[in-house]
Amino acid sequence: MANLTVHENPPIDVSGLPQLDDDAFVSLDPAWLRSSLVQIGVVAAVAVGLGVIVSTQVDEAWIPLVVMGAILVVLVLAGVLRTLSVRHTAYQLRAHDISYRRGVISRSVDTLPFVRVQHARVTRGGIERMFGLSTVHINSAGPDLRIPGLRADDADRITALVIERAGDLDESE
Repeated sequence: MANLTVHENPPIDVSGLPQLDDDAFVSLDPAWLRSSLVQIGVVAAVAVGLGVIVSTQVDEAWIPLVVMGAILVVLVLAGVLRTLSVRHTAYQLRAHDISYRRGVISRSVDTLPFVRVQHARVTRGGIERMFGLSTVHINSAGPDLRIPGLRADDADRITALVIERAGDLDESE
């Protein structure tokens, strides 16, 4: 008969666990909303342009115009949702992890411990660069984290901190 080891598994009191401090979340840069709305506006302009061009080339001109109208309605809704989501989107850096909060209808908070970080990088798209913004991408041994709407210098500092903390944790093991 094999030796069986009995492991204890007592319950944990949830009230004593560390919590994220709502006041410590840092909102994204206000230019993030403007850049998002510009991106939506660019898509809307392309949709209108294509709708007008196609409607002049076909016999049933109303069909592409209806499709264009539907696309514009969806884009307006996307703009409204983005505007509402700005006040709920934020990040928080702590000694051992980074958290990202988002959502309007369905709210979520993702927390990524530095010990799980495998790679971090900063990207800057064309419209983001126009507004001085960046997006931090953190890859991990699990779900990845993407934080848009950061000032370029903040994104660089956050990425450097994440990489440094992940490296410090690797060396201490």
